[in-house]
Amino acid sequence: MTGPTKHPWSDEQLLKAGLAYRAWSLPVAHQPFQPGAADLEVVRRRTGAVSRAAEIVVGAFPSDEAVRALFAYGPLQEQCVLMDPGYRPLIPLGRWDSFLFPDGPRFMEYNTDGAAGWHYSDALTGLWRTEAGLDGPRELLADRLLETILRCFRQRNRRGVERPRMALVDWAEVGTRPEQEALAARFTALGVPTELEDPRALRASEGRIAGARGTYDVVYRRLVSEEAFARAQEIRPFLDAYLEGAACFVGSFRTDPAWHKALFVVLSDPAFARLFPDDLRGDLDAAIPWSRILQPGPVSYRGAEWDLEALLLEHPGDFILKPTRSYEGRGVVSGAFAGEEAWRRAVVEGMARRNTLVQEMLRPCPVLMEGLGKRFLQAGEYVLGGRLAGFLVRSSETPLITPDWPERYHPVAVEVPWSLPPEDTVP
Repeated sequence: MTGPTKHPWSDEQLLKAGLAYRAWSLPVAHQPFQPGAADLEVVRRRTGAVSRAAEIVVGAFPSDEAVRALFAYGPLQEQCVLMDPGYRPLIPLGRWDSFLFPDGPRFMEYNTDGAAGWHYSDALTGLWRTEAGLDGPRELLADRLLETILRCFRQRNRRGVERPRMALVDWAEVGTRPEQEALAARFTALGVPTELEDPRALRASEGRIAGARGTYDVVYRRLVSEEAFARAQEIRPFLDAYLEGAACFVGSFRTDPAWHKALFVVLSDPAFARLFPDDLRGDLDAAIPWSRILQPGPVSYRGAEWDLEALLLEHPGDFILKPTRSYEGRGVVSGAFAGEEAWRRAVVEGMARRNTLVQEMLRPCPVLMEGLGKRFLQAGEYVLGGRLAGFLVRSSETPLITPDWPERYHPVAVEVPWSLPPEDTVP
């Protein structure tokens, strides 16, 4: 175990900057993330490639029965997923989570329906730049996020509204409320009045969506889909407003197949290679770990044929299990860290449920950090309009993303060039 990290910021400074989860300051580190130009270019290219592939999967969901069967949504969620949001790309914003290897990033998760941390990255980087004497102008992730949301709104603007009002929607009690408050304040300062609204207070009203603080033209959804549909009866007026098209929803429920862990099956299983053009194949093979749904039967792994259960029990250190509809690393079980009996039980129970992803475990090299010891660096790649827009960088004691192992947030000391692609024509 190592002692506490050294950084120059007090809890009061962190809280004032909005670097908080509920009432607690975030655990942060002083060491910045600063990839070289060549490494950044590889990350940019790979992130663009996997984002393009995820867009293809989401686009295929309504008509491709083999793809659709993997996700097994209930009727209400599927109805919402099938709604066309009225803009392109279908996935306008998100965040991949990856580990960086010498040949580039390898991705573990894709967050499209509540991707958080935009302000955290901006604020922590701002503190670091000030402390380092780098007070010059820089582009904020929050500003790029707003630009992307407004692009979606312009494509779908059916009322000719020139100054839209926006609702940032999530449960009032969510832990990332301080970050959402900071985003709403920034959007408002940039000329787009933005209020935080609880989905339980929202409903359709005369063709628009109305909440506790007024009516809105745009909904920026931070509400996690899994929670939304688990608690559908509490928020049915909100879901009905979505189905009625009462506002421009960014991100829409159409993105749900991208955050579902079955996405990684489609991206890695040769059975779905038909979906992707040849120019994506190399990046997908390099960047996406071997992933399958945990179910009885044969699989091909590293050129050999295996019974899947036998493979997992004989080589537990090579794999991790994830609930297909989990987030924040919840429910992840690693064969390398679980005991033999716990791993066997997780495999058998997952086989029975058939809603678990089995994925090859990534083994990045740890980085020695002053005051922290050896840490594994997680690079969260923010994507806006299908392009790399910035990072949310964390480090942990293990090569896993799970609530059981505490993480620290790092400032970002690299400027990421970004612009939205030319506007597409919505069908």
